[in-house]
Amino acid sequence: MRYGLLMAVAGCFLGSAAFGQETSALINKALDEQVKLNLNSTLPDAMDAIWKQYGVRLEADPKVWELLPWGKETNVTAKIENYTLRESLALITRKLGLVFVLREEAVEIQPMPALKRLGQRASVQELRALDLLASTPLNLKMERPTIRQLLETIDLKLAATKDADLGIENRLGESVDQGKTVYVPRNASMMEGLESLPKETRATWYPWGKSILIVTKEDRTRALLSKPLTIRMGPSGTDVLEVLAEIAGRTGVFFDYQAGAIQGIAAESRVIRGMIENVPAQQILSNLSAATGLVYVIQDEKVYIAPANQAGRGAGGRDPIIGMIQLDNGMQVLVPTSQIPADLREYIRHKTQKALKTVRDMMEDEGFKPSPAATQPVGDQDL
Repeated sequence: MRYGLLMAVAGCFLGSAAFGQETSALINKALDEQVKLNLNSTLPDAMDAIWKQYGVRLEADPKVWELLPWGKETNVTAKIENYTLRESLALITRKLGLVFVLREEAVEIQPMPALKRLGQRASVQELRALDLLASTPLNLKMERPTIRQLLETIDLKLAATKDADLGIENRLGESVDQGKTVYVPRNASMMEGLESLPKETRATWYPWGKSILIVTKEDRTRALLSKPLTIRMGPSGTDVLEVLAEIAGRTGVFFDYQAGAIQGIAAESRVIRGMIENVPAQQILSNLSAATGLVYVIQDEKVYIAPANQAGRGAGGRDPIIGMIQLDNGMQVLVPTSQIPADLREYIRHKTQKALKTVRDMMEDEGFKPSPAATQPVGDQDL
């Protein structure tokens, strides 16, 4: 009986895989057929029209709607004849800073890597720059130019185009050795030439107004993490992993977790309560680090998250943050309890209790009635 059930399940999986392969083959066949397109609608409506007319379902990565100038209202105007559907899709998506990939049962539209790195809604000018870079041959005379030679060649070619006000803005300085060579295919476009930077070096690029910015990966990651976020926790709080996942999703920065990092957080510290309103993502990370004992390190294009060093931290395994102060240069820093002398801790405790009493008086004036579970006393051992 059990054997027969396993065979049935296995057969079901095999049938599903075979169906996926068959669907992919049919989509590939449809993509290679010539089409006649006359589009003047929003991108979602254009995708539906292609599906109904040619039987190829188009899906969009949710990031697409966050990066296009008008989201789902971004318009597509195209009149195409004597091209295959594959070629037509390449032309349409390129104009919007997008690419497409074949999935098992659909064609998925995604942002170009450089559009993802932009990390915010693109301007029409920035999409035009991506289209120009993707459609213009680089015609480099060598396969392994130095970074400096590559950027100078592209800058000169941009200056010779109709968009002569578009140029390279190199902010690498001495952070990356610009004498390092990179591999560029002979028939590469200018965009493919630029993509050799993130593939082989610690440098990256993205469009920014009238410039093609060349920066280090770490600088770009820090800029993405400066994005202000508002995160509302659930009624009973939100697990820290969910909060971190939301930060990663909304900034576009990849988070890499050391094995066991989240599981090692004390149970009482895993749930984040309250609301985070218009706070830069990196500051949220710092606050989460203080509350959970995790540490984060920016490593080029990702954030690495690991447990804090437990040595010398006492039984609790972490050094609680007592507050945040602003230095005379405007920088805000989190201050751990271990750095506060006993007399100052006593004063801070006094001022904190005084402030809390003011809040309690406000609560009573407004007639707010807390639930029984919320009236349990809270210790002040961290102070």
